[in-house]
Amino acid sequence: MLSHGFSRAMDACRRLLPDDRMWPAELDEGSENSNRRRIDRRTLFRIAERAGQDTVDIWAAAQLHAAIAIWGAPPGQPMRRALRPLAQDSAPKRFAEALKVVRGEGPESAYKALSYRSRLWIRGLGPSYFTKFLYFGGYGAKRHMPQPLIMDDNVITALKIVTDEPWQASAEDYSRYLDYAADWASELGTSGDVIERRLFQIGE
Repeated sequence: MLSHGFSRAMDACRRLLPDDRMWPAELDEGSENSNRRRIDRRTLFRIAERAGQDTVDIWAAAQLHAAIAIWGAPPGQPMRRALRPLAQDSAPKRFAEALKVVRGEGPESAYKALSYRSRLWIRGLGPSYFTKFLYFGGYGAKRHMPQPLIMDDNVITALKIVTDEPWQASAEDYSRYLDYAADWASELGTSGDVIERRLFQIGE
């Protein structure tokens, strides 16, 4: 799971950021050829751990989203579109607050806070990406709470196939998904993010 990642042209990605303070230093580590570097889940969790511990630097949470956007942009989709939410002046503070909410109150509260027109809503940031932020930012923060997971279009498609039930990107269905994933993970002796990864593959 942790090695799930991709090789990216980091210089080109960095130039797309509206502010260089949004660039995570972790993406400068290691190299393959030229300026291409691999970004995987392990790297994103490292960035998230740093962001979660730094309560002063509001840019750390924005750096986490930048890294997630670079990692998660689908093939064929311009990277600029995935990074566009960072162009808003309020984005760094709202990402920082969302990180506090998911780590303190849990993924369901954070989902509601980031939803359209809610208090932490960021224009252009939909559930496919903000649930990635919740997953990396909040996974394992509190064991007694539901663990945040990614719920993108592929996962929703798979949930429809696997459960034969209607699903959509909503706070209610996100909570339902977390319950299903926790139950399946318990039955199969694995973790919720392994379930998420399998659902993603089914829905591709």
